[in-house]
Amino acid sequence: MKAQKGAGSLAKEFKDFVTQGNIVDLAVAVVMATAFTAVIKAFVENFVTPLIAAIFGKPNFGGLYFTIHHSQFYYGLIINAVITFLGVAAVLFFVLVKPILLMRSRQQRDVPVTEAACPACLTNIPVAARRCASCTEVLEDNWSSAS
Repeated sequence: MKAQKGAGSLAKEFKDFVTQGNIVDLAVAVVMATAFTAVIKAFVENFVTPLIAAIFGKPNFGGLYFTIHHSQFYYGLIINAVITFLGVAAVLFFVLVKPILLMRSRQQRDVPVTEAACPACLTNIPVAARRCASCTEVLEDNWSSAS
């Protein structure tokens, strides 16, 4: 009986782990990132890379190679991969990271300060306090604006 209860408990723990919000959110993020990367990769390979190649006079970087002892080394494919990586990174930065950082900085400016460091012991205490709970320092009026 105990073995079944333990196995049932283990199965329940595993089910809870798999269905918790963090795992599901992570799985969705990975799938979305994969799809997003495919779109950016297609854009870079079919528009950006040919545009750059046209500027340098080569129709396709993928065909660039050098030969050593009858072995061909396609460095053009590496150039394509680097351009694709930089394209994905740039789009992610300007479309996702930068707006989120801007939004967070706005939210932080809008949050009122509720705590400040005690001038005597540097413990965080409410700004409305007149005495520090940690060191019992008597605080002057407007002490939090001075620190």
